[in-house]
Amino acid sequence: MEEPEIRHEETTNRWVIIASCRMKRPREGKSPLSQCPFCPGNEHMTPPAWLVYSRVGSKLVKLADGENEKVRNWLVRCFPNMFPALKSDLPFEEKFDEGFFTTTSYSGFGYHEVIVESPDHNAHPHNNSVKDLELVVEAYFDVMTKLSYEKNVKYVCLFRNYKLEAGASISHPHSQVIALPIVPPIVRREVRAAQKYNRDRGGCMYCDMIEFEVGSPRLVYADEYYVVIAPWASILPYEFWIIPRRHEPSFINTHPKERKALSRVLKTTLLALRKVLNDPPYNLGFHVAPLQWKGESYHWHIEVYPRTAKLGGFELTTNAYINTTPPEKVADDLRKIVEKLRV
Repeated sequence: MEEPEIRHEETTNRWVIIASCRMKRPREGKSPLSQCPFCPGNEHMTPPAWLVYSRVGSKLVKLADGENEKVRNWLVRCFPNMFPALKSDLPFEEKFDEGFFTTTSYSGFGYHEVIVESPDHNAHPHNNSVKDLELVVEAYFDVMTKLSYEKNVKYVCLFRNYKLEAGASISHPHSQVIALPIVPPIVRREVRAAQKYNRDRGGCMYCDMIEFEVGSPRLVYADEYYVVIAPWASILPYEFWIIPRRHEPSFINTHPKERKALSRVLKTTLLALRKVLNDPPYNLGFHVAPLQWKGESYHWHIEVYPRTAKLGGFELTTNAYINTTPPEKVADDLRKIVEKLRV
């Protein structure tokens, strides 16, 4: 099977993307690359970028590659993944399998985009400038907004893998966006939990969490726009969440000032994580309410998962977790570094 497919597993109520073409993608450390496809001068090694940030004089402009001519002197590029988990040129089809169970699956329709964050091969958030990170966050906003309104898209997932151990096949700074024709189960659970909290207690669970955690030993960072905490029931050591103070269901509803502030928060916290754990691999993901849902009770946020521990048999068997590092210690370690930084 060459084309991707989205399958639903009845016994576990989980969704799985079967994408054999992902096996073909280059992986640094496994088969060394002679050239980095994301570095300037190698634009011909990627599909044409449909969003390119560049500067003309002092003015930031948004451009797109032509079929035979790529934009040079770029700052941020976004283009379709060459080895996509989902493909936008496939028809959107829902299928029913009358096999062991009557199961649901979809064709591999969707969007899988790459956001190259900088022409600098080493400009990850911890050592990138805040000014350049502002462009990255703005690109996040542009890409998520565009894909959220595409036909048959029900959820847009933006994530960042740092280092091979966290799933990054290329070390050049980049993030990925996958737009899905389904709403992932974890998002359904989070939205429903927020809705239940709103029915039972009134208000927003995350807004109340912010108010409580600002005075708790799990606070990592706080400013006018964001609060960063080590969550009460962290599943991995040194996990932390970045939560906006202003209540909104999705990142695509943010104001420009909030996006600029987010660049400072990302640099500060990821630099602190690097210093505390000696540059660990990590995964970063945006959690947002699906556009089509009435998500007033949900509150978007970012979750960061350092890959300092591997999942074992207990975790895989139960979907429960054993965490060896209390979140209170995590917050204390990170907070001490954050307080010394002047970002």
